[in-house]
Amino acid sequence: MQQSRRSRLARRAAIVAVVVVAAAFGVRGYMVWDRTRDVLPALSPVPEGPRAPRALHLLDVEPGRTTLDAVQAFTQARGWSCRDASMRGLMQAGRAEARAKVDAAKAAGIDPDTVAGASRAHYYSKKERNPQIQWSCEDVDVTGLADIAAGAADVRADVVFIFDAAALPLRSVMVSRKLMSQSAALALRDAALARFADLGAPHEVVGAPDLTPGEKIFQRLRLVSSAWRWADRRVTVSVMNFGPAKGIDVREIVEIPWPITTAP
Repeated sequence: MQQSRRSRLARRAAIVAVVVVAAAFGVRGYMVWDRTRDVLPALSPVPEGPRAPRALHLLDVEPGRTTLDAVQAFTQARGWSCRDASMRGLMQAGRAEARAKVDAAKAAGIDPDTVAGASRAHYYSKKERNPQIQWSCEDVDVTGLADIAAGAADVRADVVFIFDAAALPLRSVMVSRKLMSQSAALALRDAALARFADLGAPHEVVGAPDLTPGEKIFQRLRLVSSAWRWADRRVTVSVMNFGPAKGIDVREIVEIPWPITTAP
């Protein structure tokens, strides 16, 4: 009689355990779905105001028209090494790295709980709901590419293409080049400005190169920037001197201003 009662209690305990585990996996499954589902930020139509006078390109891509597939085909054809540097992309890469470490520990007979950062293997953040893609290509060769300012002093660059979501056209493209020479940075900046000279005088100018003999052309941590702004597009050419160790950053950006939609 007592043994039969124990047996019933054991069976009930097992059923309860199964229900608890199933419920836990159900809750976890919902959590993963909820934190990785696409939630596009609120976007608005183009407001009233003057439009850009012509199509604006950089690296032969055009915000509002070029697709993610086209950009990835372009970077692959160039042999560039690129990655998704958005929050979702970084979290996915972090989980993959953590899982690889855990799997390696298991294969070596090591307790996976002792692996540093193992908890990241199953961590999902609410920030991953944003479907943005930042296709980032670092230290790539831009030799001979049309549609950017030519600079013989430095032909490598960091290039970033930003999409609000994989199915939406390009929002922004940025080409950033780091130079150690003040005169080379000035020449590259002037070449970039010349590419957009047909747009007229910049609508916004911050700072200016110091052309006084014997003085630094670009002072440390002082932004020098020229921008053209319309209701639907924005072009920026900027220079920032980060000091003798980090060099001078010269950037060209063509974009659709946030939060205007990029959808056709």
